[in-house]
Amino acid sequence: MRSYFYYFVYVCKTIIVFALLVLPTKAAELVTLSSGEWPPFTSKSLAHQGFYSEIVRQAFALEDYEVQYQFLPWARAYMYVEQGKVDGSLTWAKTTSKEKAVLFSEPVFWHNKVFFHLSQQPFNWHNIDSLKQLTIGATEQYTYGYAFDLAAEKSELKVEYVSSDLLNLKKLLVGRIDIFPSDIHVGYQLIKQHFPAKKAALFTHHPQSVQQTYTHVIFSRNNQQRSKQLLAAFNRGLQKLKQSGAYQQIIDDAALLEHN
Repeated sequence: MRSYFYYFVYVCKTIIVFALLVLPTKAAELVTLSSGEWPPFTSKSLAHQGFYSEIVRQAFALEDYEVQYQFLPWARAYMYVEQGKVDGSLTWAKTTSKEKAVLFSEPVFWHNKVFFHLSQQPFNWHNIDSLKQLTIGATEQYTYGYAFDLAAEKSELKVEYVSSDLLNLKKLLVGRIDIFPSDIHVGYQLIKQHFPAKKAALFTHHPQSVQQTYTHVIFSRNNQQRSKQLLAAFNRGLQKLKQSGAYQQIIDDAALLEHN
């Protein structure tokens, strides 16, 4: 009788374990985020779609969300958030107008934007007034700091907007613009990636920053309840990622170069 009892217990345990193994696990909820090409931070051609994309992916994963990226021109990436066609987007700096239109996460990364120019055309500047005689390239929906943005809006600067940083670098190379502000890592990554060595060597930058700022993940106000839920989840996941050391490890693995 005792042996039968132990056998019965063993069979029951086996059934329970098997049942637990075959029970379907809860699928991670899908989050759709738009992004533009901004290597080394975001790019569909990079490992993990860029290290910034990986930070966001892992932060969401810690809260049981799966991220799906849509790579679009920057203006459309932002428009899709406003229209609620996607849940959110990377990598946006705060401006007064955008804070009214979308929800911003906690800061994800700190950026330094500088003016790129051709080394054969020396360039120096001290303030916005120093730029008034120049033709400046810029990318749609970007911010380059309050003073620059305001001067551009009031037509105090001659600014030509295009859809991507790469187009601005191409215009700079052929002399269609004089200078172009860009995150320093993005500028040199694009130059290295898209120009042969002899042409790449023609680019340089001015060491003075035009803007230093954090960027964030933004979320649509089109569905307030869902967006606030996603915002809170991402902020929690980002904090966990930083506390675990994984955030810094992702950045270290990206091996960002110093550009003086």
